[in-house]
Amino acid sequence: MLAYLAFVVHFGVNVPFKDEWSSVSLYRSFAEGRLSLSGLWAQHNENRLLFPNLLMLAFDRLSHFNTHTEMYGSAALLLLALVVTGYLFARTAGCRMVWFLPAALIVLGWLQYAVALQGYAIALYLLLACLPLSLLALDGSRGRRWLFVVAVALAVIASYSSAQGLAVWLAGLVMLVVGGQRPSRCWVWLACGCATVLIYLVDFQASAAGGGVGWAARHGLSSLHFLSLLLGGILPASHEFKIGVAVQTGVGAILLLLAVAAVVLGIWRRAARPQLALPLALISFTLVIDLMITAGRAHEAAQAGAASSRYLMFNLWLFAGIWLAYATWLVQSRGFVIRALTVGLVALCLVQIGLSYHAGLVEGRSTHRLREEAAHLLIDYRTAPAPEVVRLVDPDYASFRSLAPFLASHRLTVFTGGGS
Repeated sequence: MLAYLAFVVHFGVNVPFKDEWSSVSLYRSFAEGRLSLSGLWAQHNENRLLFPNLLMLAFDRLSHFNTHTEMYGSAALLLLALVVTGYLFARTAGCRMVWFLPAALIVLGWLQYAVALQGYAIALYLLLACLPLSLLALDGSRGRRWLFVVAVALAVIASYSSAQGLAVWLAGLVMLVVGGQRPSRCWVWLACGCATVLIYLVDFQASAAGGGVGWAARHGLSSLHFLSLLLGGILPASHEFKIGVAVQTGVGAILLLLAVAAVVLGIWRRAARPQLALPLALISFTLVIDLMITAGRAHEAAQAGAASSRYLMFNLWLFAGIWLAYATWLVQSRGFVIRALTVGLVALCLVQIGLSYHAGLVEGRSTHRLREEAAHLLIDYRTAPAPEVVRLVDPDYASFRSLAPFLASHRLTVFTGGGS
């Protein structure tokens, strides 16, 4: 965790970047006394960011809109998610914590630099922290009903933190069913999830960019290729190590097969169900998110974009969930097939961890340099060239020209005297 935090501290830059300019607009409404519930609830692309908006406003108010604080907040939420997941794994799987170490190294990988180095991504880390906390509350709710209410509240927070947060409801359902809890509790959980989704869809504006479930279904092979590349992106492309789209697609296909096999075997081997509740919940959660991304992005011509760092954060958790599932089986049964699969996963873990830190170091330096350029453009906003602003700071140049003077006049972000 210290290495991850050092990465954020060293490469993070205090400057609003692209999506973060919507936070600048929200903060201006707050500073001018015009903030409303509808503003907090308003869509950002397909996302409802009610709780992250409140969290970011608090951070921005206390730090003079220093985006470093949100990056550190994201790191703290990631640590919380990791600690709770490790505790829940030890509690439910009956395995020594040494088996959790590869999973921890995977989810702390620097390959998620695109979100680790952007304060706005705290929305994703918030929902990620809510996931294991909700699963922990569900696991402990057998004799304490109030913990079930806590689990529902955490799932609601995740749902209104990003569209991906809706997948927490499926993860919780898997945790309840595989963990052997009463059917009535499963139905109540499902009803709460449906109600949350219905509220989410009130005045929801679907993207007009094309794609969707219909397109994905009609173009099955293209969608499957995109999905495999999406999963295989956990191995960063590298000319030096001869890792390209073909290798990433192959690795993604293997991970998809292993994930589906884990779910099928977990259902079939009833005796192992309670021990597999957490890994199967993690796998289900991330697979649903991958399907959501595939439905929304597979129609785009640039298939290689599936391996982008901004999509990798959740698939690191998918890979961790797969590892935890097969490690649990290995502890329970030392059959030849399970041993062979576990050895293969160990090798893939070692390769992924090494490449993740290597790629993160390279891309971290590049990201830091570009964000420093963005900070200088913001400081010189009066004369900053529009093409450079659009490329490095904010795609909406008119919005930039409107909001930059507000930041300067209130001495916020780079105007406090620290650009990085």
